[in-house]
Amino acid sequence: MNRKTVVLTSLFLLSGGMVFSQTQGQTQSGQHTASFSKPNVIRSGFYLKLGPVIPMGTFATDQIIIDRLPNNPDTTNFYAAGIGGNLGLGYLIYIGPGVANNHLRFGIDACFLDGWFATSKPDPNTTSNKKQSNYWYYFFGQKFGPLITINPVDRLMIDLSYKLNFNISWRNNDWGYNITGQEVMMNLRYRLILVGFHYTFGTMNYNDFDKSRPVHEIDISTFRILLGFKF
Repeated sequence: MNRKTVVLTSLFLLSGGMVFSQTQGQTQSGQHTASFSKPNVIRSGFYLKLGPVIPMGTFATDQIIIDRLPNNPDTTNFYAAGIGGNLGLGYLIYIGPGVANNHLRFGIDACFLDGWFATSKPDPNTTSNKKQSNYWYYFFGQKFGPLITINPVDRLMIDLSYKLNFNISWRNNDWGYNITGQEVMMNLRYRLILVGFHYTFGTMNYNDFDKSRPVHEIDISTFRILLGFKF
């Protein structure tokens, strides 16, 4: 084998080795990058929740409203609320892409159907034949507010939200309303299943939507443990 053949053979083997080495490096680099690219599994969707409502603060005690009117003084008793139930239907709306390598995403928690009730004992001063359930507190409303979802591992999600509430209520033939209620919420969910912890606080004005009547404002703070699904 002459010198020219040896040189050409050496160059061929060297160039082949360099191409192989470069291809191998690109493959490893691509695999390395892919292993750190986490897919975005934080997605928008409907949710359904239901569970017990536990009255908190003065909502769990008797609240007495005294109308000190000159010609017609009146006392209204709002007896202590007991454990009730809640049904909520809403939608988690995410805005923009995930951040922190798709471990974190921001959006809006829109609960567009929030129905709940709290039990109560009848007014012992009345002589009517009303059912006990007439003295329960019934509520229907909506809640909207900012949402943060954290995805620490796999399909485990932690939702944190702060919402403003609007409620109308009925109790013992009196209607009430509240446009300044608030809620702090945390969901723990895995795939479809979720458990939510809600603390709501605010007041309700039971004056039958009549501005000429005195304000009958009572506390309606609650704590809720809700089970449900996020689709």
